[in-house]
Amino acid sequence: MRPSLPAVALLSILLLAACGGEPAPDATGGTPAEAVEVAEEAAPEEPPMPSGDFRVVAVELGTTLDEDGRVAAPRDVFAPGDTIHAAVVGVGTSPGLTLSARWLAADGTELAKAGQSLAPEAPTVATFTVSKPDAWPTGAYRVEVAINERVVETRAFEVR
Repeated sequence: MRPSLPAVALLSILLLAACGGEPAPDATGGTPAEAVEVAEEAAPEEPPMPSGDFRVVAVELGTTLDEDGRVAAPRDVFAPGDTIHAAVVGVGTSPGLTLSARWLAADGTELAKAGQSLAPEAPTVATFTVSKPDAWPTGAYRVEVAINERVVETRAFEVR
């Protein structure tokens, strides 16, 4: 009868421990545990989320806003001369947070950024507006919406 794979693995670990062996070095010369520590140190720490249960539930793009600050006719294709609004709909509460929108070209170049400090106690609509007096070049763009600098939603749009 052949031993099962888990039994072989357990036996290998016990033999390694009994012989006083150390885990084999990885390709960088360190042990696997050291590699995990290095990876954890190298990963950038994300900004903290606010306390409370606030979250973004929708990002609407369009050229006009209604009386509630929402986009009247959502769309994702715009003309070069359009003013573009992003209505960010959030629900939940928080004693304080910063909601921001960062407008980016396809290559990642930042075109504009704006933020609003909020202390939402009910459903909230925050609007962000961007325009170019000399017209938008045709192409692909995106807007990133962040809570306390942590991106929570991304919406792509196009100018034709």
